[in-house]
Amino acid sequence: MSAASISQSLLVLPVAERVAIADQLYASVPENWQRETDHAWLNEAGRRSAEMDENPEMELSHEEFLAGIQINQGQA
Repeated sequence: MSAASISQSLLVLPVAERVAIADQLYASVPENWQRETDHAWLNEAGRRSAEMDENPEMELSHEEFLAGIQINQGQA
């Protein structure tokens, strides 16, 4: 059974049951998961910042960034 089909099955349950399942799932996540995830994101942010410092011509304006998103959404 795929995650998508499990999700669809769970979404028809009453809210209280969905919350109980969500609590069980969250409790199953290792304690250090968030710390490791935060550390990975900080490393990625540092890498991207250094890349921008090395290649400032790569920087996009807010408008350019949004235009790129719109173009890519049209290709999906």
